[in-house]
Amino acid sequence: MGPLVTLATATFMSITIEMLPTGLMHLMAPDLGVAESQIGLLMSVFAFAVVLTSTPLTMLLRRVPKRILLVGVLTFFSISTILTAAAPNYELVLASRIINGIAHGVFWSSVTSYTGSLVRPNQLTKAVSITGGGGGLAFVLGVPLGTALGQWIDWRATFVVLAIVCLIVAATLWVVLPKGVGDKPAPATAPVELPTPGAISDVEVITNSIPVTRRSRKSMGLVITLCILVMVVMTGHYSFYSYISPYLLGPVGFSEALLPIALFAYGIASAIATALTGTLFTGRTGAGFYVSFALFLVGGGSLALFPQISFLAGMGLILWGFGMGFLPTLLQSRLLAVAPSKHRDLSSAMYTSGFNAGIGLGALVGAILLDSYGMGSLGVSFLTLTMAGVVINILVDLRSARKTA
Repeated sequence: MGPLVTLATATFMSITIEMLPTGLMHLMAPDLGVAESQIGLLMSVFAFAVVLTSTPLTMLLRRVPKRILLVGVLTFFSISTILTAAAPNYELVLASRIINGIAHGVFWSSVTSYTGSLVRPNQLTKAVSITGGGGGLAFVLGVPLGTALGQWIDWRATFVVLAIVCLIVAATLWVVLPKGVGDKPAPATAPVELPTPGAISDVEVITNSIPVTRRSRKSMGLVITLCILVMVVMTGHYSFYSYISPYLLGPVGFSEALLPIALFAYGIASAIATALTGTLFTGRTGAGFYVSFALFLVGGGSLALFPQISFLAGMGLILWGFGMGFLPTLLQSRLLAVAPSKHRDLSSAMYTSGFNAGIGLGALVGAILLDSYGMGSLGVSFLTLTMAGVVINILVDLRSARKTA
C-alpha cells in the first residue's frame, strides 16, 4: 500500500502543476501581457509535448529501472516548473511548459504500467483507483489551493512552492518504491479475449503461456480504439474546462473569492468518484462508462446551458466533477485489461498520448472558439464531443457483440 500511496502523491503533483494555469489564468494573462486564450494554449503545448515524446521516450528508456526513471522524471518536472516561475515573458513560459510536458509524458507512461506490476491482476482496478486518486485529489486540493495561493501572493511564487514540494515527493519515491519491481520484461503473454469491451473486469485478466500473435494484435486493436475514444472525450472536456475560471467569473457571475471554492467543490466530487470507482464498477466497467457519460452531459450541460442560474450551474459543475472522477480510472483499468502484458509500457504510452492529445486539442479548440464566438461556444463544443464519445463507445460494444455472437 505504501508504494501506491506514494505514487498517488506523485500523480497529485504532476496533475496539479499541469492544470494550474486553468486556475491562475486570470492572474497570468495580465502579468504576461497576453489574452486568456493564450494562457489556455499553454495547456495545448504542454499536452502536445506529451503526445509527441511520450511513446518514443518510453521505448528509448524502457531498460532504465522504473524506480530510477520515476524519480528522475519527477525531478526534471520540478526543475522545469521553476523555469516557468522564473520566465520573464510569455515565450519563455511557453518553452518551460514544453519541457514540463516531456517529463510529464514519460512519468505517466511509466507510472500506469508500474502500478500494474505492483499488484495481482485481480487488484488492478483498486490499484489504479489509488494511484489515479492522486490526480483526483489534485482537482480537490491542488488546483483550488494553488488558485487561492496565487491570489494571495503571486502566481510565480505558487509555481516555486509546487516545484519544491515536487522535489520532496521525488525523494520520498526513492526511499519508498521497491527496487527491481517492473524492471524485467514481461513474458510474451496476452489477456484472455473477452466478449465485449464493456464487460471487461480486472479479475478476468490472467497470465498464461499463449504467444503474442493474433490474439495480442486483436488486443492492441482494442488499445488503439480506446485511445481514440479517450482523445475525443478529453478534447470535449478540456475545450470547456481549460477556460473554467473565466467562464465562472464571467457568464456564471461568481466572485473571485468564490472561484477557489467552486474549483474545490468540483475536485471533491472528482476525488469521491475516483475513490468509489473500484467498489462500484469492478466487473461492471461498461456500466461505469455510461454513468460517467450521463454525468458529463447532465452536469456539464447544466453549466453550459443555464449559466445565469448560479445554483444550477454550481450543481452542474459538481456532477461534472463526479463524471470526471469515474472516467479516467475506468479507462486505465480497461487499458490494463486489454493490453498484452509484454506491451503494457507501449499501451500506457499510447493511452497517455491519446489523453494528452485530447487536452491539447481541447485547449486549442477552446481558444479558437473563445476568440471567435465567445464563452457560450465552449459548452457547445463540450456537449457535441461528449456525445461523439458516447456514439463511439456504443459502436465498439455492438461490434464486439456481433463478433462473439
